[in-house]
Amino acid sequence: MRATRFAVAAVAALAIVASPGAAQAATITTPFHADSGDACRYGATDGTLGWQFGPTTSPLPVTGVAVKGKLTDRPLPADSTIVCFDDHYNSSATFVAYSGSVEVARQTRTANNGTVSFEFTLGNSTNTASISRVVIQVCRSPIITLPPSYCGTAVTYLSPPIG
Repeated sequence: MRATRFAVAAVAALAIVASPGAAQAATITTPFHADSGDACRYGATDGTLGWQFGPTTSPLPVTGVAVKGKLTDRPLPADSTIVCFDDHYNSSATFVAYSGSVEVARQTRTANNGTVSFEFTLGNSTNTASISRVVIQVCRSPIITLPPSYCGTAVTYLSPPIG
């Protein structure tokens, strides 16, 4: 039994030493923007999507999307009341990752009369299928009643081609 364990360990060690270096995962970063679609643009989100590829097949699948940005809900303290009056709504940005037509990850961030910074990753687990697109939408909701009241146009970002 001890000899068998030693033989298995030796074969595993040789396989690691003999194998070429692991491929490095690539990341392609693209900017994003989505807003609430109203005349004042009360809610808006901007930032970057870091499409994380690889490392084992070609073409490399997107294994995760690093999302970094900010969500702004107006009015801001520095805004004049002429820009946007306080409508007692908040803004929520929803980020949804899809593999084909199947949702694989979702995150939402909310702001009220201010700016919220965020950083998170969609996917990147062993169970996440390759991500083909991310859809971002900003919705506005009354603070006191059930959301949402209205939403801006959903913006779709496709996985960038590589090669």
